[in-house]
Amino acid sequence: MSGHRLQAHIDAPLATVWSLVGSPERYPEWWPRVIEVDGEHFEEGDEFAQVTRDLRSDVRSNFLIERRDELREIRMSCQLSGYYAHWLLTAAQGGTFVELEMGIQPRRVGDRLFNRTLAPRFFRRWSDESIASLREAARQSAGAAAQTETTPS
Repeated sequence: MSGHRLQAHIDAPLATVWSLVGSPERYPEWWPRVIEVDGEHFEEGDEFAQVTRDLRSDVRSNFLIERRDELREIRMSCQLSGYYAHWLLTAAQGGTFVELEMGIQPRRVGDRLFNRTLAPRFFRRWSDESIASLREAARQSAGAAAQTETTPS
């Protein structure tokens, strides 16, 4: 099993960051490589379909939400490959402390080969890109919310 952990502070309120991380339907707005999410419910135990762009094509996979704790945690895993993402959020210093673990618990032969060769570098890069994109999306969301609060009705 390969995995990569990354911790970061995002200068946006916990609720703003959670609105992005805790809502899979919003992943195409900010999460690199995610281009579509289909699902009706996104609670613990629910499955949803996600289309992700890889090097060769678009891949449609079913994900299971294994854990979901409002404003705190979401963990999901691909039911085909064993890929997983685990997000933990904590309010900190006027913003949000984020811990992300991405990795794979390979289920197929090809995924086991990927795990032994390219996975560590792949997940390190995707984690870095994910935090950078989340940071930018949270900044834009927080800015839009602040502007709405100051605009007279």
